[in-house]
Amino acid sequence: MQQKGWIDLIHPDDFEEASSHWNRLLTESVGYDTVNRFMCTDGQYRWFHISVAAIRDDNGKTIAFHGIMLDTTAQKAAELALQQSEQQMQRIMDAVPSILFSNAPDGKLTFTNRKARDYVGMTLDQIQGWGWVETIHPEEREYVVEEFKKALASGSPFGVEHRCRRADGIYRWYLSRAEPLRDEGGQILQWFGVGIDIDERKRAEDHLRETRVKLARASRIATVAELSASIAHELNQPLTAVIANAQAARRWLSSSPSNFSEAMTSIERVLCDGRVADKRMQHIRALFKQQPLRKKHAWPSQIIREAIRFVHEDANRAEIPIDVQIAGDLPPLLVEQIQIQEVLINLISNAIEAMESNARPAHLMIRASLVNEGEVLIEVIDSGPGLKDTENIFDAFVTTKEKEWG
Repeated sequence: MQQKGWIDLIHPDDFEEASSHWNRLLTESVGYDTVNRFMCTDGQYRWFHISVAAIRDDNGKTIAFHGIMLDTTAQKAAELALQQSEQQMQRIMDAVPSILFSNAPDGKLTFTNRKARDYVGMTLDQIQGWGWVETIHPEEREYVVEEFKKALASGSPFGVEHRCRRADGIYRWYLSRAEPLRDEGGQILQWFGVGIDIDERKRAEDHLRETRVKLARASRIATVAELSASIAHELNQPLTAVIANAQAARRWLSSSPSNFSEAMTSIERVLCDGRVADKRMQHIRALFKQQPLRKKHAWPSQIIREAIRFVHEDANRAEIPIDVQIAGDLPPLLVEQIQIQEVLINLISNAIEAMESNARPAHLMIRASLVNEGEVLIEVIDSGPGLKDTENIFDAFVTTKEKEWG
């Protein structure tokens, strides 16, 4: 051993590193701390943690080198097994066709699988931390971060729909969900999540909504035509009789001398025919009955943002800024979501149209707040000219537009 026979015990793969440390120790008296493999009496190599330091006298002269070797074979084997397990898990997650990610308890991204990195065209270093926020569409970026921070603060599951930028700059819709992993004490150790491509579903929903709007418009036009024909048919006979009896009364009163008796009879017939027309109008109104709706719970923020997104899909309205103010304590509402969204889309579209011909600067704001427990107030506020008639605007077939049905 004193004749450097120990050098022959170093594993060939570790020899260069061990020699470098040893030479620096001899020439510069610089100690070292490393891990190398050495051959034991059974001919097998074992891992050793080696620490060596230079011993100096009072004048700073090196007088000896002291070292210690600790057998860490079992620890190294465990580390290698863990590393192999992590590599195997990495390969499994990279093979998953969906986006996988994990975040630290403070929300910073710590891992994404290959699918995610290939999709955004960025490395893990580029998107880790809070860099992933830049891949979200600007219109949903603030909303997604706000919802994620709420989940981090409460420890509740996270789930939101948003658009994510692809490597070629195209945005696609994704559903991002994340659940917290906790220790035995309930402390959150990590967040694990998945991103699912729902772009086709979103496109189908938009197409369905557009179809519903077109059908509703066509149905409204057809209904108006049918109502006009029906009302004309129902009222033609009594109104014809009213006109005939009114003309008869005028003739009796215009004759010389006037025949008041016959004139009064004609007037009574006018009143009778008017009552018939009134009854028929009541009968027509009775034909319209509301059908029960299938309601489900939905978040007000999601309903509002879906409506805004649909309006912005129209190229003529995409540049109109909308100031959205949604209170953070809004509960889910039991509504028929599609119809509520259609109401909001109509209100927003009408507000934009009203501001187009207005001299004042365009300003459109949507505000949602909690009025009472379980009751939410949604306001669409614009800087248009306003409405003169606020009493009848919600009656059927009433409009403030000159050439369109409202």
